[in-house]
Amino acid sequence: MTSTEDQTEKNDNSRRELLKRYKPLFLRVAKWVIAVLVLGGLWIASRSAVTQWREEKAKVQQQIAAIDSELDSATQAESEALLVRREALVASLPNWSSIRWHYVLAAALLYGLGLVPSGFLLRRALVSLGQRPRVGTVLAAQLMGHIGKYVPGKAMVIVIRAGVLARDGVKPVQATMSVFLETFLMMAVGGAVAGIVVLWLPVPTWISVMAGGIALVASLPTFPLVLKVVAKRLIKDFSEVADARIGWGLFVAGWAWSSLSWLLIGASFTVLVAAIPGFSVMGADAAPGAVELYLVCTAAMSLAVVIGFASLLPGGAGIRELVVTTVLAVSIGATHAILAAIAARLLFAAVEGVVALCCWLWLRSSLPAAKDELGEHALQS
Repeated sequence: MTSTEDQTEKNDNSRRELLKRYKPLFLRVAKWVIAVLVLGGLWIASRSAVTQWREEKAKVQQQIAAIDSELDSATQAESEALLVRREALVASLPNWSSIRWHYVLAAALLYGLGLVPSGFLLRRALVSLGQRPRVGTVLAAQLMGHIGKYVPGKAMVIVIRAGVLARDGVKPVQATMSVFLETFLMMAVGGAVAGIVVLWLPVPTWISVMAGGIALVASLPTFPLVLKVVAKRLIKDFSEVADARIGWGLFVAGWAWSSLSWLLIGASFTVLVAAIPGFSVMGADAAPGAVELYLVCTAAMSLAVVIGFASLLPGGAGIRELVVTTVLAVSIGATHAILAAIAARLLFAAVEGVVALCCWLWLRSSLPAAKDELGEHALQS
């Protein structure tokens, strides 16, 4: 019996030694696989958006060519109407030289700012679950996690954020719960914002119903009572202190931070719409005013992101563009709406990629300092 136990212990020790030996290699390979998957997802999403942009440009050019052929045989009265249509199409023709690039830059900055508030919500959730990560690490985890949504299944978002948070000793269960809480609150607020605005827009019924349904379903897991039950079942060392922190204060803070995110993202999309050729918010021929356009753009983008999230498709590919076009076309027309949806896909993916790269570089540079702090703390204790 003793020999069997000794043999079992030897086998366990050998497995541990083997795991310890190959763990660095495994982690290195895993990081490269994650990087390849994320970059592949970003490439596919960007290529699809560029293809759609070219197709829409070709459609406008075909319409202009059709009008030119009609002008040859049109009467004077018909020619005047055709020329008006032709001028409108030429003005809306998307060219790199006609895009208002200073608007695009402003839209990029606003979108980048819109990604930040959710990071503070994530830290609030982590603190409520008994974790104490640094603010910078949490913001980096939140911002880097956005590129994970371009990988099918959305699970990569959790993997990236939990991996970054682990640098500050955040436990996997608490990290996963906090990420889910932040995500569900963001989707709940987005669905609520969209649901309120689209009630006054002539959009298909299914859009209004889906907005309200998603807002309700996403809100349920974020209620304090539900969170406490889930936390007690999943977290072994869940204490009364952590239990007291999961209350309505966390819920209200979540709605506040998420609302701020959507307001900034909506502002970003509004400015991006104004950057597209042939559109002017303040022009005399502009159908919507600035305030109306802002409300519609915020509703369109929030609803598109929420429904895209529910679809589980990488980055909500195709779904986001469909929803944005359907809602936005009511105010600015189908052509501008489609181009705006494609432009948003390209710009938002680019901003997320640049922000994630900056966070990764910051984490690499701050890692030695963090190790030194841990070493000094260990010596003092």
